[in-house]
Amino acid sequence: MTHASIHRRALLPLLCVAILLAACGSTASSRPEPTKATDSPAPSQPPATETILPTPAPSGFAFSDEAVIGYYEGQGFVCSEVQPSSSAAGYFYRGCEMADANGRTLVIGLVTDPAGDLADAFASVQGTAAETILSPIDALDHLSGFLGAALGEVRGASLLEWLAGHLGDAYAETTVDTLNVATYTQSETDHARLYVELANEDYLRAPAPSAS
Repeated sequence: MTHASIHRRALLPLLCVAILLAACGSTASSRPEPTKATDSPAPSQPPATETILPTPAPSGFAFSDEAVIGYYEGQGFVCSEVQPSSSAAGYFYRGCEMADANGRTLVIGLVTDPAGDLADAFASVQGTAAETILSPIDALDHLSGFLGAALGEVRGASLLEWLAGHLGDAYAETTVDTLNVATYTQSETDHARLYVELANEDYLRAPAPSAS
């Protein structure tokens, strides 16, 4: 999988992370969705409203978007309303964010397919204005916690060594079951924001929305 592939082969500079980034004071509803071409306390447990699945659902994700959103809202994240995905026609995007105690912006974004199942999910950490390069250790809790929230505790933990070894790379990818996994920076020259993203093949192959 190439750098362009998980960002909708066209999960962005990278993947759809639909990703956003404005000032820490911005509201979640104003955050854009990363495009395919470029598209806290970190949770230590998956959403309490769902049961860890022994095997992944057909979508590849362990939990529904509602369960993941509910979990993060419980952690203090503010979430936007559902809106059409800017990366995949017929898909829908919703993002959440909050500022942590150190002034960094924590973001998650979820994309659902036409049937309402999760197809793409990302998390990011944006450093403060003084952090032109965000240290991977300062992003690891939020990003690793997101893996558990999206994949379940066991499957999320299976990626921790990989994530710790590649977080901060301009782009690195692997797979877990049917999902493509990537970690990347905002750009090759901008390392102030770090991401992790999960996407299934249907999402990656979906056409971009038609221009209006």
